[in-house]
Amino acid sequence: MYLDIPANPNLDEPAMATFKEEGPARPLREIRLWHDGAWRWCAITGMSEDGPVPAYIQVIEESGDGPAQLVHGGSWGLRLCEGGQPAVWDVAAPGQWGEPFLLVTPEAEWR
Repeated sequence: MYLDIPANPNLDEPAMATFKEEGPARPLREIRLWHDGAWRWCAITGMSEDGPVPAYIQVIEESGDGPAQLVHGGSWGLRLCEGGQPAVWDVAAPGQWGEPFLLVTPEAEWR
């Protein structure tokens, strides 16, 4: 899988990366991440120029380090928010932030 995400309203910097897929992509809506000094459940969605799209998680081979999971979204990357799903996903909303993609351990908690 090749990700090429340009700088956009969700991300200040472009991101490019290649991953070796080891399993199917599965949709997710929340993931438990280390954020602001604690483990927290974060709502997650993919973002595109047309708005929110599904976010996916899939097993990959990480550069010889063994298995990992890649979390990816739309053409503008991912949008995250601590706690439950926001009423509206908005690139200008306080409390929300963008990521191009996430690499998490095979043991990562998600739903």
